[in-house]
Parts: sequence; C-alpha cells; structure tokens
Amino acid sequence: MKKLGLIDEISEKLFAEFKTAVALHPKAKPGKRLAEKDIKAESAAALDKFYRHAEEERTKHRLGIIGRARVAFGLQKRLLEAGYAPALVKQVLLAMLAAVFVGGRR
Repeated sequence: MKKLGLIDEISEKLFAEFKTAVALHPKAKPGKRLAEKDIKAESAAALDKFYRHAEEERTKHRLGIIGRARVAFGLQKRLLEAGYAPALVKQVLLAMLAAVFVGGRR
C-alpha cells in the first residue's frame, strides 16, 4: 500500500509541473492573437521541460515498468479532470508510456 501512496505522490508532482509548464488556455498579449506556430513552439518547449522533470522523478524513485505506467495513468486522469484537451493528454501519455518500454525520455 505504501507504493500506491508513492505513485499518487509522483503523479501529483508531475501534474503540478505540467500545469506550470503548459497553460490550459494559452494567452496572447492584449490585442494580439497567438499564431498556431507560436502555440506549437511554446508547447513543444514546455513539454520538453516537463518530460525532463518526469525523467528525474522516474530516476529518483527508481520506478519499474508497472510503476511508470501507473504514474502515467494517474497523470492522465488528473489532466483530463483539469480540462486539458484529450489530444494533448493522449500525446503526453503515449510519450510517457513509450519511455516505459525504451527507458528513455520519450
């Protein structure tokens, strides 16, 4: 049961990091609309930062395959509940699950 607490704790940490890195609704400067390419570039940089943080958590806690998958699914649940777009959540989840099987960042 202690492991489940750790999994939840890691999922919550990653959720907090994700919220900090990736805005739910990106905002442009007053009077300007964000261009699609700018949104994508900003999102890519934010996701890269998030994936580095996720890798640090994985390494720090020495999570195995099952632990990594549980963290990813816990994060998925939190992101969807927070209102992030399902397509973005799917992208993040797949990247994290790919890391489960290859052991790298993405």
